Amino acid sequence: MTSHDAAPQDFIAQFTALLKQAAASYIRDEGLPVEVDTLPFDVRPTTQASFGDYGMPAMPWSAKTRLGRPPMVIAEALATRLRAMEHPFIREVSVIAPGFLNITLDRPKVGAEIIARVREAGATFGQSQVGAGIKVVIEHTNINSNKAAHVGHLRNSCIGDTIARALRSQGYQVEVQNYIDDTGVQVADVVVGLTLLERGELEIEGGPKQLPDESFDYYCSRVYVAIGKAYDTRPELLEMRRAVLHGIEAGSAATPAGEPDYAARAADLSTKIVKAHLGTMSRLNIFYDLLTWESAILSAGLWRRTFDMLRESGVLRKPDSGPAKDCWILPFGDGEPSTEEGDHTADKILVKSDGTATYTGKDIAYQLWKFGLADDPRIGVRFHFVPWGVQANGQELWTMRAAVSAKEARKEAKPARFGHGDRVINVIDTRQSYPQQIVYESLRRLGYTEQAENSRHLAYEVVALSPAAAASLGVDISDGRASYAMSGRKGIEIKADDLINLAIDRLMSAREGEADGGVSRETAATLAASAIRYFMVRFDLQQMIILDIDQALRSNGDSGVYLQYAHARAHSILRRLAELGYAVPDALTAPPDALDQSEWDLLRHIDAWPRALAEAAALLEPHRIASYAFDLATHFNDFYDHTPPVVRETNERAKAFRAALVRATAQTLSNALTILGFTPLGRL
Repeated sequence: MTSHDAAPQDFIAQFTALLKQAAASYIRDEGLPVEVDTLPFDVRPTTQASFGDYGMPAMPWSAKTRLGRPPMVIAEALATRLRAMEHPFIREVSVIAPGFLNITLDRPKVGAEIIARVREAGATFGQSQVGAGIKVVIEHTNINSNKAAHVGHLRNSCIGDTIARALRSQGYQVEVQNYIDDTGVQVADVVVGLTLLERGELEIEGGPKQLPDESFDYYCSRVYVAIGKAYDTRPELLEMRRAVLHGIEAGSAATPAGEPDYAARAADLSTKIVKAHLGTMSRLNIFYDLLTWESAILSAGLWRRTFDMLRESGVLRKPDSGPAKDCWILPFGDGEPSTEEGDHTADKILVKSDGTATYTGKDIAYQLWKFGLADDPRIGVRFHFVPWGVQANGQELWTMRAAVSAKEARKEAKPARFGHGDRVINVIDTRQSYPQQIVYESLRRLGYTEQAENSRHLAYEVVALSPAAAASLGVDISDGRASYAMSGRKGIEIKADDLINLAIDRLMSAREGEADGGVSRETAATLAASAIRYFMVRFDLQQMIILDIDQALRSNGDSGVYLQYAHARAHSILRRLAELGYAVPDALTAPPDALDQSEWDLLRHIDAWPRALAEAAALLEPHRIASYAFDLATHFNDFYDHTPPVVRETNERAKAFRAALVRATAQTLSNALTILGFTPLGRL
């Protein structure tokens, strides 16, 4: 962050600035031909209190290409200059072998400063404007509009939503898009299934009709499994699937009179399914700015425009022999690319021999549109954006159309409002890494190098089932594997709403019989959403998640419920103080003479929040935010366990300080939980 756009710096930043001044003075006095900004200022908290509070190793500075002096000489020179500055927060500067410079602080003064900073910033503590003026388009969720969402989809949406929140906290203009593949084979399969059910030609487990208490997306999940089994025993149905696909891609206008309007049926199916998906995601506080539709991309001519751009630029080839005969392909180097997804041809097919675009081809068109590179009304490519409806958080959701009625046109947004990003982030699992490479390489070959560099595939590993979860679905686990893959076509999956409902019921039953009556269903729903969201983001993106419901819902340890309990505990203390008539002071004019180590550890972690959030946003690593929040809750609970209760403290200076520290903790934890997509609870 630059100095003109940020809140007051944390202490690592402040001490780094002081050390730069000291280093610049030393370099100047010694006449060394070194720029101070080329030196590594690795200021970090010390691991032992006896070493001070913050330290920096001088050893990396001693190389001939840098200062060319012994580390101890460098450290002593810096220490001398720091002491001469007489900084009001620094009590002592020391040096220990083999070249560590350590700073011991006036902890009470520093603590008061940290608490004041949190008090002043409030809900904005941790935020910055480093991304001001930069638009980021984030695509996430992207569930095929053919059946209910399952737990694997939740990892995608929780990652995408957390990253969106983190980037917004850093001043970026973020547009969240949910891409709906409403023309693909999965939608066609359900259309085939529904058509056969109407004819009485398909058997489906649970009966052919939608059950009284069954949502439409759950019903379609049953249809999807049934048609998958039917293909295995009646391969002639694959011809019907091809006819349905052709009808969907051609559109209703091209449907001959008297023939089934598969396009209209697919559109109605997709609309109902998407409404169900949005309802599921809203239960986890996940919302969107725009729904983009593959059917609109095809109908508006965006793919045709993109194909023309690729062909006219000379980057495509059309072989007249071999397995890709009569296909349009993108040459992708010599040899077979090595990927985890299996073997691929070195050349990527973008248009099949029958003239239909592949998924990758349509993804290239979509990526170009996100950057504002392919939609141009002058050449007939224009999208219309009209309101879809207001989401549960009060935010308006917009939807993309290829054409609108006169009535809808009065409400539509300007075309440039959506897309036209400076950066694009696609949250897609690791199995799509190779196609994403193709998309970005296509932009490069079209001459859009900057846009290709500003395209980021945020890849993550999939969610698998634990043996217990798999067994509950009827999977044979006799082979003793540690995890089992899900398969929507085989019905081996845990639906997202089922997981949420189970979590709510578990959390309510865990508190049944308590004197206060336990938790309400509303509170249990908030806790369940917190537990699931946290479980989905706390792992490194490259780590597979093995769904363990008991682990996700536990109230102690590394869990979302644990974080909510810590936040509620802090507010409980503040409420008790208010009930006793104690007002937490706005300013700490007389902090105590010394702090307990648990107080200092908590303060130092609060001070680190802006840095932790900025790093997580810059690196697009949501697990860093989860890790920070867990550590903050743990430090707070240590403070609670190792210091006298604030409400019974008799020393007024200590009481004022600790009460203000609890309030600062509650605020910082609330800010972190909000970035994680929680609704912070003040009581449980």
